[in-house]
Amino acid sequence: MANDNAKTYFELKYETLIESGKVANEALLETTEAYLAGKPINKKPSTISNHHLFWYSRFLWDISLEVLNSETFVLAMARFFSQNDVSNIILLERITKKSPQAICKAIRRSEIVLKQKSDKWKEIKRLEQCVPGELTELIKVCEQFQVTYKQRTELLIEYQAPFISLSIFELLSYSSLYAFKGFVEATPALDGDLISTDEKFEALKKILEWKFSIEDEASFRLTDVIISKSLKIHLSPVIFPSEESAHLAETLLHNFEQLVQIQVEIDGFLSRCITPFCFNDQIHYSLIGNELELTVHDDARHKAWSFNGKKLDLLDGYWMMRGISEFIESGKATELIGTPLANHERNQIAYTKALGASLQLREVYGIGDTVLTDNGFDVNVFQALLSLELMIAFYMGDYIEVFYKAYEQSGCWRKALGMLAMNGLMAQNNGEMENRFPITWNKWKSKTKAIIGWTVSDNHPKGSIKAAEAIMDFWVLDFKKWSSELKKNNFDHLPELTERPILKIGNYSVQLPWMMAGQKTGVNVINNLRRFANKRPELRSETTRIEEKLGESFSKRDFKVISSYMPTDRDGVNSGEIDLICKSDDTVLVIEVKSTYRRNSAKEAIKYKNNALRKAGIQIKRKTEEVEYLLRTDPEFKYLLGIENIDDCKVIGWIADTCLEFDHEYFNGFLKISIEELHIALADDAAKLVDINKIANEETKGDLASLYSEGFSAGSFVDIIEYSKIWEVIGRDLPVTD
Repeated sequence: MANDNAKTYFELKYETLIESGKVANEALLETTEAYLAGKPINKKPSTISNHHLFWYSRFLWDISLEVLNSETFVLAMARFFSQNDVSNIILLERITKKSPQAICKAIRRSEIVLKQKSDKWKEIKRLEQCVPGELTELIKVCEQFQVTYKQRTELLIEYQAPFISLSIFELLSYSSLYAFKGFVEATPALDGDLISTDEKFEALKKILEWKFSIEDEASFRLTDVIISKSLKIHLSPVIFPSEESAHLAETLLHNFEQLVQIQVEIDGFLSRCITPFCFNDQIHYSLIGNELELTVHDDARHKAWSFNGKKLDLLDGYWMMRGISEFIESGKATELIGTPLANHERNQIAYTKALGASLQLREVYGIGDTVLTDNGFDVNVFQALLSLELMIAFYMGDYIEVFYKAYEQSGCWRKALGMLAMNGLMAQNNGEMENRFPITWNKWKSKTKAIIGWTVSDNHPKGSIKAAEAIMDFWVLDFKKWSSELKKNNFDHLPELTERPILKIGNYSVQLPWMMAGQKTGVNVINNLRRFANKRPELRSETTRIEEKLGESFSKRDFKVISSYMPTDRDGVNSGEIDLICKSDDTVLVIEVKSTYRRNSAKEAIKYKNNALRKAGIQIKRKTEEVEYLLRTDPEFKYLLGIENIDDCKVIGWIADTCLEFDHEYFNGFLKISIEELHIALADDAAKLVDINKIANEETKGDLASLYSEGFSAGSFVDIIEYSKIWEVIGRDLPVTD
């Protein structure tokens, strides 16, 4: 049992809630939410942990079955199983006897499944004895997962061995050979399926993370001599066959293919088996002999994830369409962009895509015209977007397309790469040969000078070296710094490899043409800026602009809009600032605005759901109830909204988020939707929702007429949002899960 000091926070909070009129279940759930929020915040290392404070609270001994089985308390128990500092086996035995199902859920949610050395397994096996048979199967399934994972990681270590002595540059060289080969030849996975581009990106990221974690500073020194020696041993023998033996290079390339295969296998095992096992209650694993057998009770979660992918394609197309309109209206469509003339069309496309991305960043994410880079450079956002789009166009046109043509002529990927490289060696650009190897490099200062032409503006008609430096700094992934963070295990503070495609090794800029071909510029900017948003000084102003832009969209439809409304305290409690209150006709919308980045995995998204979105559900409930209270009791508030009679007034609370994850799901009874959907519905702009993959084929006409066939009204707008009508272009109903 806790001492008086240890029990103070949660015990007093629970008692206060009971005294305020809350029933026991409500009080316990609200107290549990405080635990999940990390309260109380302990600043002194000697302070008793909040785990100890919570799990030794007396009120837990009388917990009801309803609370035990709630998602909130299951998440609290999952947090208990994920730490080793605190134990209360007697309480856990009591809970297990009461609801073994809740304990099983919590064990899965805790992600302890692969943590074979966790002290909590001893406790779990003791809990198994309380309810014979209830936990037995779960434990056996987890043990089999551990065996399977161990087998794969042992194989990974074996395949990593040949690359321990290679440099970072050499490892990247083999990744480039592998990638170009994969453009024209099937790249089979261990299970016989083909490896996708996304899987290659993820595998390469993991391989590099491993490599960086074992490297010393010498690996980040690069010179022309080092590069020349490396090319002679590892790259040239493959693409320029000669009498010299290519045995080493070919062997290492084969080894690299095996390394990618096992990395993809492990990544797939984690994403397709472990993540669903931990977080999806609609799947069940059972052990048949030594084999795990999967039963899927409902695949709604997978369908929703796939559906979001289709929505992202439509939104990418939407912003491309917006960019095309902006491009035409600006007069740029009649101007020559870049030289030679052959580059004009691809430069036009790059400019258009940059315009669309900049509109999205400004309207949805509140990004200003300039932002600060990690090293304090003030970078123009549009120029950064345009520069990357021009790089993508360059690598697509001068590398990927040329490679494909060479392959059509030769029928051999090695010969095609040799022809590509030789064309560069024979070409002349200002008296210098052009680098057309499958991996490119340049001195950092030379690369910076090379993009000055992309910074031309009214203020700098010849471009600006400072602007070029800022762009390079914005897109750079400094391998030395990346390695340092990896060695500190700061995985949560690492940018993604694909999101910063200008790689810095020593004083050199290194780029991978195959990686450049798969860039999504707008997503890269969003994730670079929002993934570590708390560190950026512009965050507050960007958040304000997100709310202002959304408020403007409502105002254009004649909604009365109140933003950043702060209610006064009521009974010593404040519901918190209300981001937007929008009133039209008899409808009052209370909107909780959330801003984040675009997640790349289901696991990332689920953690966002269990933390930020669950918390948003609590916040919007409190704020919606506050607005309802003010409408009943505060004449001045009613006057602000232009409401005379509240009898027919309908108050609706929504969570509006910059991301699409778990869109059209309900949190604490309140709908979560994307800010983009609100903007598009308010502007009646759904006709511009065109699949980005079809725009190149001139299939640019949306399938929807006006969303408001009988004219706009608050009621029709609410119906369009709540019934997801702007996505009817996809051709099926949106899966909704509660």
